[in-house]
Amino acid sequence: MNKMPLICYESYGDATHPCIILISGIGSQLIHWPEKFIQGLTEKGFYVVAFDNRDTGLSAHYDHLVTPNLTEVINARQQGNSFQPPYTLEDMAVDVIGLMEQLQIEQAHLLGISMGGMIAQLVAVEYPDRILSLICIATTSGDPGLPPAQPEVLNYLLSPKRQAEDLESYISDKIHLYKIYNHPEHWDEIKAQELYRKSYHRAHKPSGFSRQLLAIICSEPRTKKLAQLQLPCLIIHGDYDPVFPVEHGQQLAKCLLNSQLVIIKKMGHGLPEHYCDKIISLIETFIINSVQDAAILYHTNAF
Repeated sequence: MNKMPLICYESYGDATHPCIILISGIGSQLIHWPEKFIQGLTEKGFYVVAFDNRDTGLSAHYDHLVTPNLTEVINARQQGNSFQPPYTLEDMAVDVIGLMEQLQIEQAHLLGISMGGMIAQLVAVEYPDRILSLICIATTSGDPGLPPAQPEVLNYLLSPKRQAEDLESYISDKIHLYKIYNHPEHWDEIKAQELYRKSYHRAHKPSGFSRQLLAIICSEPRTKKLAQLQLPCLIIHGDYDPVFPVEHGQQLAKCLLNSQLVIIKKMGHGLPEHYCDKIISLIETFIINSVQDAAILYHTNAF
């Protein structure tokens, strides 16, 4: 796809400061980033850009495209056959560069979570001159030899998605997944319900979830390409992650030449507010120690 889709974004902080672009996971809207996390990054002197991936939130949706049956696609992939999804992770990576062009951002740090981490990897591989550093949270290289997700996760992801859910059913469904993804010590069901209610009213179009999942399923392993990447990389992974077990983070760090790996105890698949301060501190230290524009941050009086 050559045409840049309509992408909804929000920016925070001073646009003259070093930029961090946040890339969300499957089905997640930009409002899913914790306010505490964004505020913390801006207080450290960063210009932060968050956006809705294509087929999510208020960005362009692709309901006009035929969405193949997930089971048929999985069977084809298991037999070694290629399959062309409605769009690819590579297309979504191009969206990031297109957004940078629109906002006149010459270079940026990329931070991707889950599917967003996969997209960030592809942006860094294909456009290394535009990327200052790569920060991957709860994500994978796509190596097929890595441990699979827990059965509960697979059952949820591969079950037929309800296309016309009422609000309460939607919230119940999301809370069920939230509890699978996160360690019980970090459950905040009331706050999670508020967020899901807000996201439902902002833009509830579940068919996009299936198309994004197809893009992931049809993607090729990125291990060999990542091994050639020279950029500084920070990998943050939880030892409680039920989607991408901790081995995914460990393998990702091994195949990246210039990487740091931080494994966080009891962190699941996501970014709970409980970990925001810790992760912000990790990002700040990583960038100060590894990239050239650290001096600019010091001059923002953010420290």
